[in-house]
Amino acid sequence: MGYINIFIGSEETVRVKEGKLVVREGREGFPLEDINCVMADNLRINVSLYALNELMKTGATVIFCDEKHTPSACLLPFGGYYRRLSVLELQTALPKPRKKRLWQAIVRCKLEGQAACLHFYGKGEEAEKMEELAARVVSNDADNREAEGARLYFPALFGKGFTRGEENGVNGMLNYAYAIVRSLIARHLCARGFECAYGIFHKNQFNAFNLADDILEPFRPIVDCFAASLPPGEPDPARKRELFRIVNLEVDSGGQAHSLSNAVERTAESLLAYYKGERDDLVMPRLSGLREHLYE
Repeated sequence: MGYINIFIGSEETVRVKEGKLVVREGREGFPLEDINCVMADNLRINVSLYALNELMKTGATVIFCDEKHTPSACLLPFGGYYRRLSVLELQTALPKPRKKRLWQAIVRCKLEGQAACLHFYGKGEEAEKMEELAARVVSNDADNREAEGARLYFPALFGKGFTRGEENGVNGMLNYAYAIVRSLIARHLCARGFECAYGIFHKNQFNAFNLADDILEPFRPIVDCFAASLPPGEPDPARKRELFRIVNLEVDSGGQAHSLSNAVERTAESLLAYYKGERDDLVMPRLSGLREHLYE
């Protein structure tokens, strides 16, 4: 698993030379095996197919942005260690009670994460209400505690009257950071043979990444907490570069300290084990502050 995250925001020619990714001519390259994620946020970037292929071999996530500097595509593998058909059979054969318990656990973790985020910003009263909601989540979240929590959580965190549906700088930052994490999740799910269109709860026929959106849910409060720490405003290039740092944010993953990008991998691996019947829970992320994870 790599640990270097590269943000390319200017016109560059990207290539591989002697096992290293060279982003700018005349500068030292990055060892391919050490690269975790590359974000290309300029339409004038030139990158060789050889370089992309080498990045795929090492398992790096490569994210491309559109003319609005919004993540629009992610390089996903066709091959890999896992057999796609066998994993698809596991997905379609998962018993309904087991699938419902899985979604219950995901929603509960999300609500607990939202409570932790509110506690972090001194919103103790609202945080306690979120914790009460989390404790009342039933199988498949049949009572829709997730939506009930959203109505309380977002105004508490970002101000009275705030909703996720409106266009503003805060929502722009959230959408940008969510897209980064979603790309990481999709990459690791595909690498394990999952069919991402076949979700646990999300079932939009026009969405090729329903499963990634399911797994994104417990990561959202971590994104929210990080975005809330930045000055409010439209996600300009400087702010987007800051948001990209979230991939290296330290989180609690199964009681261990990991970078967010590594936590995504651990969650994807535990999901496969859940479908195989090898475990009865997921390794899900927990907020542990806003510090960068330091690799030993």
